[in-house]
Amino acid sequence: MSLKESLQKKLETQTEYWSKQIDSLRAEADEKMAKAKDDQAEAEIQREFSERIQAVEDHIETARSKLGELKDSGEDQLEDLKKRIDEWLPSNTN
Repeated sequence: MSLKESLQKKLETQTEYWSKQIDSLRAEADEKMAKAKDDQAEAEIQREFSERIQAVEDHIETARSKLGELKDSGEDQLEDLKKRIDEWLPSNTN
């Protein structure tokens, strides 16, 4: 597998993980909303999970941007791009 393919796979795998994480957060939010005792509690749950989901969605958008950059990059740019991707991704994926 080439470096370009390896980086692409790494970004796609991380994006899939984040997508599943969003699904899990939404399910957790729904569960907590069902148990909320009043409107204020529901609003707080909504706010908390909205922020958490947005943060993960931002990661996915950045990953997609990096995928586009990767697809457009030449061989001479791959090492620099690999370094930036490795620095950006969570350490458990490197």
